[in-house]
Amino acid sequence: MEKGNAKGLDINERIRSLVEGLSDEKKQVLVDLLLEWQQKEQRADERIPCLIPVDYADQKRIYRDFIQDMSKGGVFIETREPFRIGETISLTFTLPPSQSHFKIAGKIVRAENPGIAVQFETKLSRYQEEIIRTHTARKT
Repeated sequence: MEKGNAKGLDINERIRSLVEGLSDEKKQVLVDLLLEWQQKEQRADERIPCLIPVDYADQKRIYRDFIQDMSKGGVFIETREPFRIGETISLTFTLPPSQSHFKIAGKIVRAENPGIAVQFETKLSRYQEEIIRTHTARKT
């Protein structure tokens, strides 16, 4: 066995041993943390915290909630409504302070309590990209 593989097995065994000794509650915390790390690594753009009212609709009805964070590629909407990953929705929101109005389609890429992560499906115009970039840059 190659030295690199042996090291890989050693670390995997060590992790397995440490996890086995955890309570179910701590195992769940670890799973949540690992999923959060994985999601952050998969994002193309940094998400910036915000609180922006949003109207959005699926095939059945219209909803009103708040965008909790956003990037050039999408948003996270706090909602208690049940949605499925892969579902397409239409979003309408206004970015302060410019009051720039957005109407854009998105696909749900993550659905969990307390909300949904939505990736924009429609390519943003240069103007829209610039507004979001300016808005998110102001927050950093």
